[in-house]
Amino acid sequence: MSKDIIKTILLPTSLATAIAMPITSFSAEPLKSGNDKVNVTFSGHVNRGVLMTDDGKEQEVYQVDNDASSTRFRIIGEAKPDDQMTVGAAIEVQFESNSTADVNQNTADSDTGTDSFTQRRLEVYFDHKEMGRLWVGQGWTATETTSESDLSGTNLAGYSDVDIQAGGTLFRDADGALTTTNVKSVLSNFDGQGRKDRLRYDTPKFGGLTYSIGAFNGGWDTALRYAGKLGSNKIAAALGYSKPNGSKVESQINGSASLLLENGLNFTIAAGQQSLYSDAEDPSSYYGKIGYQASLIDAGKSLFSLDYGVTKDLAAVDDEATATGVQYVQKIDDWATEAYISYHLYSLDRTGSDLEDVNALLVGARVKF
Repeated sequence: MSKDIIKTILLPTSLATAIAMPITSFSAEPLKSGNDKVNVTFSGHVNRGVLMTDDGKEQEVYQVDNDASSTRFRIIGEAKPDDQMTVGAAIEVQFESNSTADVNQNTADSDTGTDSFTQRRLEVYFDHKEMGRLWVGQGWTATETTSESDLSGTNLAGYSDVDIQAGGTLFRDADGALTTTNVKSVLSNFDGQGRKDRLRYDTPKFGGLTYSIGAFNGGWDTALRYAGKLGSNKIAAALGYSKPNGSKVESQINGSASLLLENGLNFTIAAGQQSLYSDAEDPSSYYGKIGYQASLIDAGKSLFSLDYGVTKDLAAVDDEATATGVQYVQKIDDWATEAYISYHLYSLDRTGSDLEDVNALLVGARVKF
């Protein structure tokens, strides 16, 4: 099948024609800093979509911000006193109107989300080529993203944090009544400790390996990451262990690995488990994805994947929640855009309850700047 035929099948004629047209290049003026020793960059993206859900009784349609990669902007300032050292500062905030992680059947007619203007990064860092990097301030903990090694390229439409695409949606019981249990309360990838005010240190890379350790609010975490090649194939993997300062979770271990073959096939796995202070069953999660990368149209890569995730004992003992998904991401390189569509089926098996499945279809685009 030719690329032109495939382009016609996958895209409306007007869109396919527009994508095929060359775009006149231009050169933006660089940002100027108030300090001539510092280089400043401004970047970010807008990520909007339409989410359609079916809870077994009612269907809802929402205008959303995709929480898999929320709308945001960042300012990075860096000074290089010598060839070995970089001193940097980062400010990054996000704007989420109607986050996919928050909207539900009770908020269909109103804007919702706690992340409408929130901090992501407020930090300084000191990076030395031979001694590693020290981070100080609000930013990624050492274990952040250790459950999210993923070379499929379809992360926008679905990844190991399987609840993201419709996290706020409430399950409905067999009698048609809404419960107070939503998708994100029963599914998790136990991805490290997120972003916090912390002190973190990363070693330089040794043969593709990087070791990280950090401290935050009475807790600490540590992680090992690998990124490299096996012949013409790419590999990424991470393992994290954390001791949060809390009354419920004593410790957490989690990790992930992803393999991208030269022919475009890719495979991803992830798992995590929490150790609780109580005698309750320790929550755990497992995830798998298979994907394929192709060049079906001239605009950019076409990325496909199927995934499945299960989380046990998170919200209640003997809970078993599952998510089955299919994803498609189309890169449009000349537009700095990724268009995507994803479908997820969410199920919850809970002792003493008969709950309907949740179906979620998300269509959207992320434009970077």
